[in-house]
Amino acid sequence: MPESQPARSSSLWQPQVHIPQLDGVRGLAILVVTLYRFSKELPTDSWLGQSLSSFFALGDRGVDLFFVLSGFLITGILIDAKGSRNYFTSFLARRSLRIFPLYFAALFIFLVASQWVPAFRGMFALADENQFYLWTYLTNIKMSLDGAWNFGYLDHFWSLAVEEHFYLVWPLALFLCSRNTAIKLACILAASSAVARIGFAAFSDNGLAPAVLTLFRCDALLIGAMLALQIRSPRGLAPIQWWALAVFPVCLAIGVAASVYDKRLFTLPNTLWPLMWACVLVWLLQGRETRLLARFFNLSILRKLGKFSYAMYVFQSPLIPIVGVVCSVPILTSLTGNAVVGNLLYMGAMFGLTYGAALLSWHLLEKHCLKLKDWFPTHKPAVERSAHTARQSSGRSLPELA
Repeated sequence: MPESQPARSSSLWQPQVHIPQLDGVRGLAILVVTLYRFSKELPTDSWLGQSLSSFFALGDRGVDLFFVLSGFLITGILIDAKGSRNYFTSFLARRSLRIFPLYFAALFIFLVASQWVPAFRGMFALADENQFYLWTYLTNIKMSLDGAWNFGYLDHFWSLAVEEHFYLVWPLALFLCSRNTAIKLACILAASSAVARIGFAAFSDNGLAPAVLTLFRCDALLIGAMLALQIRSPRGLAPIQWWALAVFPVCLAIGVAASVYDKRLFTLPNTLWPLMWACVLVWLLQGRETRLLARFFNLSILRKLGKFSYAMYVFQSPLIPIVGVVCSVPILTSLTGNAVVGNLLYMGAMFGLTYGAALLSWHLLEKHCLKLKDWFPTHKPAVERSAHTARQSSGRSLPELA
């Protein structure tokens, strides 16, 4: 279509091309989540402490950014691979090589190896009691049924379970649908997820299930999926660029106000924050007007954090008890004589330790496993791509791109 050319020429996104800025987006997500994780003991008895506590508490919404970005990237991978003979096997194998080695190695360290060291014995007792759900990616299911955070320092693994459930179901949905149908399906499912969650929160005393159950949190992943499907349309993201400009300030204002005043609003922010992050992605990917945003997400520090974000997320919470004897808020507060300063030093020290643990994980385990992904290509073979190009030039589109 002739009118699509301007949108594509100014877009940061190009088919099957790695976008470094998206690594920076992931880096921002892990940055705010990690700072949130280590800021929970900030004193709120002073204006400064209260302000810092409220500010860092917003980092909890970094998980929503992870979800939106995962939905965008995974859907893009699946759509680009659709039609290849190894559609399912390559995707599942590559996801397994990225996720499973670190995940199960971490579980072995925290639940098995920790029992061999007397000082660490019992440190992960809550997780140990419920470890079946950790090994089977049912952490969030157990939490939802019990209405309780019952995995101790491994409670944050609930979000990994949500993504894993998405990886198991969404590839089949995309395989069976055309692109246009998939957009409608994602929209319907995202709206259904949000409405079901809000309804459940309004009439149930279980306050945790709306926050962790896959059914109630998949709207964020599906919002990212819709962007991936829309960007591969003839006009790309151009039709929703101005819509994003209008939606962003509304979502941000309501989301921040709900967080600062500790209002659940029947979990409405759980949808508003993903919509806000989706607006950021639209601006980043769409055009030349957002060069400043692109430069920000292209910062080396953010891209490096993005590279190691998975391991940082896995290790950040378990490190709290492991290093607690030598590094804790009370210890640093006693050394500095100021609770706020002690907390800020603690956040900096723990951030550095988390990054160091992720760096070790990358060089000792992850990068070696990722090399095996070359055995499972995701793109169509050259012959298939040539046939696809010929059909497009003749005015006929493949079913998967229709």
